[in-house]
Amino acid sequence: MDAGAADSEVAGVTGCPSNAAATAILLAVAACDTAPAAVHTMHTDSAGIAIATVNTPLWGPGEGWTVDDDPLVEIGTVNGASEYEFAQVVGAVRLSTGHIVVADRGASELRGYDAEGRFLWRTGRPGEGPGEFGSLDFVGTMAGDSLVTFDNSLLRVQVFGPGGEMARTFPTALSLSGGQPAGPVPDKAVAVVQGRLILRYLVLDGEMPTGIVRWPKERVVALDLTDGATTSLLVLPGGEAEVHWRDNGGYSHGRYAFSNMPEYGATAGRLAVIDTEAYSVRIVSPMDGAIEQIVRREVAPGAVTDAVFDAHLNGIIEIAFPNPEDAPNEHVNGIRQMWRDFPRAPTLPVLRSVHVDTAGNLWVAPYYIAGAEPPPFEVHAPDGTWLGSVALPPGLERGFVQYQAPYMEIGGDYVLGVWTDELDVQYVRVYRLNK
Repeated sequence: MDAGAADSEVAGVTGCPSNAAATAILLAVAACDTAPAAVHTMHTDSAGIAIATVNTPLWGPGEGWTVDDDPLVEIGTVNGASEYEFAQVVGAVRLSTGHIVVADRGASELRGYDAEGRFLWRTGRPGEGPGEFGSLDFVGTMAGDSLVTFDNSLLRVQVFGPGGEMARTFPTALSLSGGQPAGPVPDKAVAVVQGRLILRYLVLDGEMPTGIVRWPKERVVALDLTDGATTSLLVLPGGEAEVHWRDNGGYSHGRYAFSNMPEYGATAGRLAVIDTEAYSVRIVSPMDGAIEQIVRREVAPGAVTDAVFDAHLNGIIEIAFPNPEDAPNEHVNGIRQMWRDFPRAPTLPVLRSVHVDTAGNLWVAPYYIAGAEPPPFEVHAPDGTWLGSVALPPGLERGFVQYQAPYMEIGGDYVLGVWTDELDVQYVRVYRLNK
């Protein structure tokens, strides 16, 4: 299904039950003297697309899943052996053996550790040859614990064995079937799903709009990890930006504060796509891009008041200058003025990101401003039922595709991610997920 067809089908969905379902509900209400119990999640169907409209969480107070505050495993050091020092972690994955593989962009290395975090092996170095990296930007796993990496600098995918053995390479700057262009090059990897690496391409062809627009568009592409064939799944509006022509030629692509944008998450055979402007998650087939399911909830976006903007700007300053005494006034004032000059949206985004755990549950992150404590994830069962909220330990990176934040993996009984201390030192941590 192409993007236009997909969007037209979604636009025709109202989320209301069918006539038969609505009649059944009315009869059931009429047959009862007491008020009916609240419906946590309404499941409907439209043109073969399963729709879950959620109202309230299933878990009550004190119920639900929790994540331990203290990690089960921690890998990293401030000063120690080089195999435990990280320069810029892209993410980490857990193999079926319990072993952990970390991708460090700064060192251009994959490193393997056992289930207790003891170093086992390393592979990779800067370069352009087999097993080398111009830019190690992603790590994922596929069947048999094979490791998949994406290199945005060399525009290639490399597949390694579970012990770091080099297996095969695929180029990514490819035309799609039928000669359809995917955009100039892919710039981000999303996840590995059903033996396919999901990549994001920027679509720069066609007439360039001006004003506050969603540009450039984003094409989501699946690259088959057996033969390198690519399939276009869908095209989405890109992030909101201010675009205008310059008097001396060319164009300016500027920031739009509190912009909406697409985000992605995938695991367990499911590719989840959101647009941050609404609480709506689309589950898309990684084979042909057909929409298989929609999970949604009515959430009104918050207003961007001066107080909200000032709090957001203060958070940006705190992130840029963790130690205020080391922040020159001219630098701080320059950042403040730059942000005040940006046009801003009238309302906040509704969502921030979406993740899929290894059981197929959806972990939806509500939006939060810079510097704020991230709110708990809102977790939905594979059928869309809203289970409830799960908080993560402070300091654990959430993993945003758009911002290339470190990848986070959520398993059946663990959360694996990158934690950063007050000295900005990165550690790879495994936390217990209690269900």
